[in-house]
Amino acid sequence: MTDPAHLPSIWRSARLAAFGPLAPALAAVVGAGALVLACSSGDGEAPATDAGTDTAVPTPDAGTPVVDAGPADTGPVGCGVGFAAKCSVGEICGKDADCTSSNCVGSVCKSASCTDAKRDGDEVGIDCGGSCAQKCDGEACAVDGDCKSRICLDLVCKPSGTKTCGVGAAVACSNGALCEQDKDCTSLYCSGNICAAPDAASHQDGRANAGETGIDCGGVVKATAPCAAGQVCDDSTDCMGACNANKTCNAPSSNDGKKNNGETDIDCGGPNAPKCAPGKTCVAANDCFGSYCPAGGKCVAPTHGDGVKNAGESDVDCGGAALVDGPINLPAAAKCALKKTCAVDGDCASTVCNAVTKTCVQARSCSAGTAGVTTCGQKEVGDANRVHDSCCTSLPLPTRNTKRLDKYEITAGRFRNFIASNGPNVKQFVQNYIAANPASQLKAFTAINPGVIDLYPTTDATNVPVNLVAQMGAITMDNYDGIRGCYNWYDVNNPANGAYGHAAYWQPGASLAGYGVPPRVTPKDDLDAKSLNCVTPMMLAAFCAWDGGELATLADFQDAWGATTFPWGNADIQRPNYNWCNSDAGERLGGFNCGTGIFYEYPIVNRARDIAGRFAAPGRFPLDVSTNKVNGEGWYDLYGNLAEYTGDFSASGNTFCDYSAGAPNAQNPGTACTRGNQNGQQGTLRLTNVPRSGIIGVSFEGHRYGRGTTGGFAATFQYGKFGGRCVRPL
Repeated sequence: MTDPAHLPSIWRSARLAAFGPLAPALAAVVGAGALVLACSSGDGEAPATDAGTDTAVPTPDAGTPVVDAGPADTGPVGCGVGFAAKCSVGEICGKDADCTSSNCVGSVCKSASCTDAKRDGDEVGIDCGGSCAQKCDGEACAVDGDCKSRICLDLVCKPSGTKTCGVGAAVACSNGALCEQDKDCTSLYCSGNICAAPDAASHQDGRANAGETGIDCGGVVKATAPCAAGQVCDDSTDCMGACNANKTCNAPSSNDGKKNNGETDIDCGGPNAPKCAPGKTCVAANDCFGSYCPAGGKCVAPTHGDGVKNAGESDVDCGGAALVDGPINLPAAAKCALKKTCAVDGDCASTVCNAVTKTCVQARSCSAGTAGVTTCGQKEVGDANRVHDSCCTSLPLPTRNTKRLDKYEITAGRFRNFIASNGPNVKQFVQNYIAANPASQLKAFTAINPGVIDLYPTTDATNVPVNLVAQMGAITMDNYDGIRGCYNWYDVNNPANGAYGHAAYWQPGASLAGYGVPPRVTPKDDLDAKSLNCVTPMMLAAFCAWDGGELATLADFQDAWGATTFPWGNADIQRPNYNWCNSDAGERLGGFNCGTGIFYEYPIVNRARDIAGRFAAPGRFPLDVSTNKVNGEGWYDLYGNLAEYTGDFSASGNTFCDYSAGAPNAQNPGTACTRGNQNGQQGTLRLTNVPRSGIIGVSFEGHRYGRGTTGGFAATFQYGKFGGRCVRPL
């Protein structure tokens, strides 16, 4: 410390003047040659001169206004008092307390110095203590030279003999007295070398003083500034966490008896603590055991009747598994009803959860995909005004009250799920099913003539008789001249002749190539959405058995139909209100002159290649709906679109002349046969006395069977205008 008595008198006068009323007393001390503490100017921290290596603050000219250094750095990050971090050396500052070095000179943070006549860096007092070579009064020493006072007594730095208060003196200094370090003062706050009452600045100066237990935290400010881990404390109220036996703050934890570290209540909630018990404060569901935080902000034990989707439920008060979560022990909720949200099949009362829409559906054929699964109802896919429904919707019958009849015809998409689930070996499925269900419709059908089981496909290889590719419309198995409207043959030399084919079941081009049939031009999803045709009654019976029911009988249809002439009433609403006689103008189909031509077609493709656009997806004709209703819902397309096979199987003398693998050979044994206009081609007689099924409704091409008959077509009959629907237990 420089002795002011040795400095020019004009400097000494200026420095003393800065102390105001204390100047006379201080002058007397100086005059006596005593050691004097340097005093700063400005905001109470910055000295008039910088005795260190930093450039001195220039003294303004007389007439030049002093410009305020301004606030601390308020750039993109921000630093200093009021910010999360203090400013580094070289950053803009407004006061010493803004800087990590506690040294703001000329509005810029400077490095701390042990010779700048101010307390900065880690100094305990002015230019002493901390990392400075000289020790402050009260600190340990070895020799006199260790101490700023040059007095080391009993290994402790002692003040000069003239010091009357503070460290080393009998009493602490009162406010207003000169000081070198905070411990000199009764207030434990030395501001600008004068003891002062603690103020806001005292709790932002980077020192543990002014009644604090840690640096600017704890003690008198613990309510607003508790100390972080590692700071000194008296008890846990001083800390963000707990105060340990070493009087040091621990980091906040979930067992310190405090609401901290992002917790929503004491030691619970938030991202780091365990969940909260019922009654504790919460912000989000994850804060609570049972995951239920209602609007009141208090955890509540969930129930399966609280009208809220919680407790692991897949939908409101249904689905999900049992919940064991801390004190919450809740059994599984009831299974979900149709159209409710689900995650797995077990969430649903129907035991079927659609994998795409994640909703409960009536039947397993609707468990995957959307085309032909969620696309039934009014208007086409993509239309903003569409009103679509699950294609597996099934409604209780009016009088046959142990059954429900499907609202819609079976779609190609649903049948595709059947094949995806079982593979092309449908015969194996049928054998397994009838063995397990001896009282089933499928068992009764195959019992009429057990040989029919051998007519189910076992493969999709086209060189094998009655394969899946042939059965689903690549060709018409028992009549290879194409008049059954299934395979998509067309005359390449005379495309104006049009196409015979309109099978709804899309098959890969490689499969069709096995029969010389070109790839489909109608997109797969458009076909999957349509009602399934070109399928035999025996295959429909197998599908419905797999889907949880059976092929609907004539009695089932007529119960839904009601007593009126048409399902919708006694008057014919005429086309285009239902889909029938939909063909080129003047064409005679089914014995009728359709006259006015095509009125429905979706999608429109090259008609010389495919005419599947002329029959519809189920439900596209909203007036073709039954008068009989269940909760406002009726059955669609009972009359039009496709005539439908029924499950009224009976014995008959039909034969099955198979053209699916060519003439008899080593792999295709059997008796040769011909049928229809085969142009000399021969097939193989696979079965005689083939059972037959019933038929009901009207086809889009004009075939009319009205309210139906139980004596219809062979169970092996494959036709582009006929489909079907299932009935299932209530």
